[in-house]
Amino acid sequence: MNDAPLAGVTVLDLSRLIPGPYTTLLLAQMGAQVIKVEPPGAGDYLRLLPPHGPDGMNPVFTALNRGKQSMIIDLGDEEGRTTLRTLARHADVLVESFRPGVLDRLGVGLDSLRCAAPRLITCSLAGYALDGPLANAPGHDVTYQAIAGALCLTDGPPALPALPLADLAGGVFAALGIVAALAARGASGAGRHIAVTLEESMGALLLTERAERGMPLRFGDMLRGGRAGYQLYRCGDGRYLALAALEEKFWNAFCQAVERAEWRARYGEAQQALLAQEIAALLEMRPAHTWETLLRAADVPCAIASTLDEAREYAPLPWMPAGGNNLAPAPRHGEHTEAILSSMRQ
Repeated sequence: MNDAPLAGVTVLDLSRLIPGPYTTLLLAQMGAQVIKVEPPGAGDYLRLLPPHGPDGMNPVFTALNRGKQSMIIDLGDEEGRTTLRTLARHADVLVESFRPGVLDRLGVGLDSLRCAAPRLITCSLAGYALDGPLANAPGHDVTYQAIAGALCLTDGPPALPALPLADLAGGVFAALGIVAALAARGASGAGRHIAVTLEESMGALLLTERAERGMPLRFGDMLRGGRAGYQLYRCGDGRYLALAALEEKFWNAFCQAVERAEWRARYGEAQQALLAQEIAALLEMRPAHTWETLLRAADVPCAIASTLDEAREYAPLPWMPAGGNNLAPAPRHGEHTEAILSSMRQ
């Protein structure tokens, strides 16, 4: 796709698992050429973690690494390090997710790579805040969410998150930083380093929650079950309906549609648990689709909770044109090594 925003941009991806590969997937979706640099052996260990899809690879790996080329480089020997240095001199962006200091110890630190290639943009994805006591500690998504405060937003005990939000947020913030750095380089001609941590990325998503700390009635509480009109309700067929009658006009429309005009006056009740119980009892009398049809006809925001199999497919970048950049399947380990080395010799 020659008219893609990042057509002509070459990205070296030394990262593994989810955050870095998600970053470079977004860049590939925008037209960048992404070379996935993997070590010998198993390569990115997400590739072979169970479960395995029809291609023998983990389906999350194949989803994250579409549209990329895979090249094997052993950074443990000088030949591999020389190859990486050569690639970096001709690349626009390098993304890595090693613990702080690892690349320096290997002799291919980011400062030295940028010194040899001043236009190179480097991006590090680390776990914890680099100025904190855990900067060099191991972690995964749940630990980053835990330390950022994301697991204690409700009155009940902390719960495991349903999505790897820290990983995904870090990937998005890294991609945003890279695109901004490419734009700045267009004016200055100089690359720069972008440091993204998953802890701080998760913390950034908690902007609205932090803004309301200490307030007795928080908007965030309304969105987590504090209002009867903004809840998940089990219907008569066992399906769940998400009701989002948050504003008073929608609440009034809901009350009118379900023939409970007397509920309109209860919109401002401070404690709405009893009202929620009454709504639950009513909605259990009919199937979810019946309620959804009725409420949508009354312009009440609502939706049946869909499974992933029922939900439509969504593009990684919703703003891309329909059809967008159709990416090739995820590569085999080292599939493009010889082709890339051959192009380097030309």
